[in-house]
Amino acid sequence: MARKANYDEKIKVIEEKIEKKSAEIKALKAQLGELKTKKSQDDYQELMEYMKANNLSAGEVLNKIK
Repeated sequence: MARKANYDEKIKVIEEKIEKKSAEIKALKAQLGELKTKKSQDDYQELMEYMKANNLSAGEVLNKIK
């Protein structure tokens, strides 16, 4: 006679794996958000330093971009 599969146990194992991966994804999204914030801050700081070094106002920079 064939052995009967224990579906409840298999389902539980898969649900636990999904929970673990969901937690990992959540942590990665948090890291991504932090990195994007740091990049934005660095980009802003670089722009401000450039403007200061070249004695430019925000309006002048915008006019040059357009």
